[in-house]
Amino acid sequence: MNKKRQLNEKDKKLIGIFAVVFLLLFFGVLSYIIGKPMIAFVSEPEKFRLWVENGGIWSRVLFVLMVFFQVVLALIPGEPLEIGAGYAFGAFEGTVLTVIGTVLGSITVYFLVKRWGIRLCEVFFPREKLMNLRFLKSKKSRE
Repeated sequence: MNKKRQLNEKDKKLIGIFAVVFLLLFFGVLSYIIGKPMIAFVSEPEKFRLWVENGGIWSRVLFVLMVFFQVVLALIPGEPLEIGAGYAFGAFEGTVLTVIGTVLGSITVYFLVKRWGIRLCEVFFPREKLMNLRFLKSKKSRE
């Protein structure tokens, strides 16, 4: 008979520590590789505005992707992007593009958490403790 091996608390904690360290390193490196050049680019207003003027629709699409990555990675600061959007695209268009990127990123995060969230949390906390959280007791709140 094939029995699934149950992880004991010590194994779960080791896996949890490894997962946290791995995720921090992964997101740190990804933020450094993507975020640092992106923030530096947006922080130079004249250069960024010239890029927007020459890029046409593609500059807008790429800007929305920048905001998307900022939301998903969560380690990249958003303020330089928001300020750069207002400067380069104007207040209205910059706001609209920022909101589009934020909504797309938030939807992505929502579905990632919905897909893998509880299993990832169980690595760090026993299910019983998670279920004792008030907002998790209501099926409507959980969904």
